[in-house]
Amino acid sequence: MMLQELIRMSDTEERSMEPREREGRRLGARQLRARQRAERRLEEGLMEIAWSRLC
Repeated sequence: MMLQELIRMSDTEERSMEPREREGRRLGARQLRARQRAERRLEEGLMEIAWSRLC
């Protein structure tokens, strides 16, 4: 029951936002995903260096 209420609240909140605000939120999410990809690539590169030094 609580989960359904939360979903309903987020739906009404999303609809009440101005279109510009929604676009800003999407842009923020896009930038967040890009940052996460960059961090993941960096971590993978560091792990490759660490493994190459062990061999």
